[in-house]
Amino acid sequence: MSENPDELVAAATRALAILDVFSMEEPHLGLSDIARRVGLAKTTALRLLKTLEASHYVARTEQAQWRLGPATASLGSRYTMAFDVRESIEPALRKLSDETGEDMSFFVRDGDRRIRLVKVRCPQASHNRARVGEAMPLDRGASGLVLLAYMGEAGPLYDAIRARGYHVTVGEARQTSASIAVPVFGNRWRVAGALCIGMPVSSDVAPRLHAYAPRLMQAAQALSAMLSFDAGVARHGSRLQATWHP
Repeated sequence: MSENPDELVAAATRALAILDVFSMEEPHLGLSDIARRVGLAKTTALRLLKTLEASHYVARTEQAQWRLGPATASLGSRYTMAFDVRESIEPALRKLSDETGEDMSFFVRDGDRRIRLVKVRCPQASHNRARVGEAMPLDRGASGLVLLAYMGEAGPLYDAIRARGYHVTVGEARQTSASIAVPVFGNRWRVAGALCIGMPVSSDVAPRLHAYAPRLMQAAQALSAMLSFDAGVARHGSRLQATWHP
């Protein structure tokens, strides 16, 4: 049954219509194009865009165009995770934990933080006190930096992460912890979260984490194909594009 138009909020409807004009084929649009496609005056469209920008749902490029902002990725990942945590992510982490003998986590972005959505403990691993639902800094630790990199953050560090496809940190978010993380993509190949192995800091922890990179990237690729419903990627095993930007 359709909604009664009198019960809808016009400004909210227009703002959502603006978000819908962006596509994989046209991720960047100018103000005139947006206003024309939504059927609004440029001044009205600009006010709505600035409102969406304040909450990070859209962002301006250096070329004075507009694109979707990181909040849309966070919202999309939360939607995807609501359906796929139990059926897809947790079993994948449990399999990896059994294979590696390490603790596994899955992080998603929530504004300026990252949230540990899933945690699988390995009986043989040296356990830490990390808990499901724990909020951690987004700009420190392997999983947070991977999320930022694949959501389009600029800078040499993030360029290097995208080129490499993973990131390792030692004693960054916590002095006693080290981790390696890789991106996982969801619907329409937008960032859904970060797959992470964590272990205590030791003299040889960095090379041990780097050695896990191929296996972790392979698992993230398979999980991404499952979450994105891209049977072609799952069948042909195409490598994730490390230079992806939103």
